[in-house]
Amino acid sequence: MRITLVGPAYPLRGGIAHHIYWLRRELAARGHAVQVISFRKLYPRLLFPGTTEIDTSGLRLDAGALAILTALGPLTWLKALRAIKEFSPHVVVFQWWQPFFGPLVGTLARALGNRGIKRMIECHNVFPHEGSPLDRRLLKFAFSPADHLITHSERDRINVAAIVPGKSVSVCSLAALEEFSSHATPTREGRTILFFGKVRKYKGLSVLLEAMPKVLQRLDCRLEIIGEFYDSIDKYNRLIRKLGLETAVRVENRYVPNEEVPGIFERADVLVLPYVSASSSGVAQIALSNALPVIASSAGGLSEAVIDGVSGLMFPSGDSDALAERIVYYFTNQLGPVFAEKLRSQGTNRRTAVAIIEEAAESESLIDEAANVRAGA
Repeated sequence: MRITLVGPAYPLRGGIAHHIYWLRRELAARGHAVQVISFRKLYPRLLFPGTTEIDTSGLRLDAGALAILTALGPLTWLKALRAIKEFSPHVVVFQWWQPFFGPLVGTLARALGNRGIKRMIECHNVFPHEGSPLDRRLLKFAFSPADHLITHSERDRINVAAIVPGKSVSVCSLAALEEFSSHATPTREGRTILFFGKVRKYKGLSVLLEAMPKVLQRLDCRLEIIGEFYDSIDKYNRLIRKLGLETAVRVENRYVPNEEVPGIFERADVLVLPYVSASSSGVAQIALSNALPVIASSAGGLSEAVIDGVSGLMFPSGDSDALAERIVYYFTNQLGPVFAEKLRSQGTNRRTAVAIIEEAAESESLIDEAANVRAGA
């Protein structure tokens, strides 16, 4: 089968680029011919809060992409369309995470449909974390021509159904790259808390910081904040000083190269995801694949990724008191080794996007799946 993936890929950085690398590798390993169409540039400088879009890691997760597209360049859309047409795929899979790309996705999907090519959209977020009044219209324009959609949480499946009722939608977990997994088997007996990844307002770092004084009143522990700040770092530094956390919190404001990820998750004893809003979390999947337990808020689809009492603990989103209680409970009851052992022993036979893409390209039966979803089956 011939499959085209459209989305950001190396040398662009980030979780979706990593996912495309994984998708291409897994699809190719199953005998499919895979084309990857990527972007020359994702965002205008005005809209990009980070330092660079380019991945400078020593470990290159290279999907062999054709860097053609720009979001605001219709001529690049035509160039991508010609490249896809020449490859002649059975199905094209778009990666979706931001309505800013709605005109591009919707236009290409319509043009491909006119050529009889199946179109899928894999949603990492349905709605953006920082929304605008145009989002719903852009979503509808992008999603309407799709033959099938994939989400990574049941919550997002419901969101898709509200935008484009009757569409065929499948739900699957995000995969974790083996390149991000440590070969060590740490006991998780220490008291090091990890907050990892890009720091943005919706990720709730302030909730975690506000919980820390209540935790430190009852036990000694250390918080490691490792990731690039897309929100004002000064705001968080002021909060750390105000709460008297200077000796208990260490901040690394930087993009973490791929090769450093396993070691960071190996050294931690629990990952905390204090998100205020969420759909799914690639960081959670990295932790779970490393047998690192997670304390997560109930926001969005996090409760589908983290099983309370098995792979970690949950707390009400935005509640710093409840988060403090969960952290204290976790450490005082020495749950790290217990949850880590459960994570190592549980199976990993989960349905992935690879299987869904194959089904969508090979059969028409997914129309029946959509009907079952509407009927509550």
